[in-house]
Amino acid sequence: MPKIPYSMKGIYDCELIEQSEVSEGVWLARLMGPQIARSVTAGQFVNVQVSKCTDPLLRRPFSVHAAYPDEGAFSLLYVVIGRGTRLFQRICAGEKISVVGPLGTGFDLGDQPHTEHIVVAGGCGAAPLHFLCDALCEKWGCEHITVLAGGRSKEAVLCEDEFRSHGVDIEVATDDASYGYGGFVTGLLSEVIGQRKGNESNIRIYSCGPHAMMREVARICHESKVANCQVSLENNMACGIGVCTGCVQKIKAPHTQQGWEYKRVCKDGPVFNAEDVIWE
Repeated sequence: MPKIPYSMKGIYDCELIEQSEVSEGVWLARLMGPQIARSVTAGQFVNVQVSKCTDPLLRRPFSVHAAYPDEGAFSLLYVVIGRGTRLFQRICAGEKISVVGPLGTGFDLGDQPHTEHIVVAGGCGAAPLHFLCDALCEKWGCEHITVLAGGRSKEAVLCEDEFRSHGVDIEVATDDASYGYGGFVTGLLSEVIGQRKGNESNIRIYSCGPHAMMREVARICHESKVANCQVSLENNMACGIGVCTGCVQKIKAPHTQQGWEYKRVCKDGPVFNAEDVIWE
């Protein structure tokens, strides 16, 4: 899979425009950062300093949910699950936040105008995939895009209204069968691919979500002979710039003696071809 060039990153003081809780424990932050908004590509992320002091020492990575280059703004969608995200959630509008970005390599949108694009989102994995839909719609038109959004329950499905506002086809899956397809979103993916039998070579799949979900997406694509399947990995990142090697992932490498090598998710990814990932 061709890699999107690693963008020129920088450190910027970005003003927090607003924060709002869009679902229980899920927050949307909008920041003013013209340099990031104008250079970030779908699938990239930023590293945010969530405290003015050195505790916590490390920045926190957040996928870019949307970019508004004309306004010089971008947004981050995140779940409050730990100390870092709790500190971020408490930052008030008008405050300046130190942000490093854009970081990582993004999605490859392809070069064929009649390709069908299927986007598979699990939980907060919807964040970078929302930005991806923006990019796909701009390049190819929304009529060629299908979004499959999954969550534990109806309340846990994120960005549904935003996806619908794009004009893309969207189907929802809930683990508890409270809304839409009853079961995992990967089961829905199997059905959708089955409906397109014989046309697998014309499909591109993009996915982000829990590791187990993406592993199953990769398996389904392999068995269904869908050659192009890209996944955005969410390994724990520390430095975010490829120095600490704390987020490495085993990736197939036929040129090496052992047949694999470690790649840094923060810099070599986070987007990889699913066929190249050694899923464990």
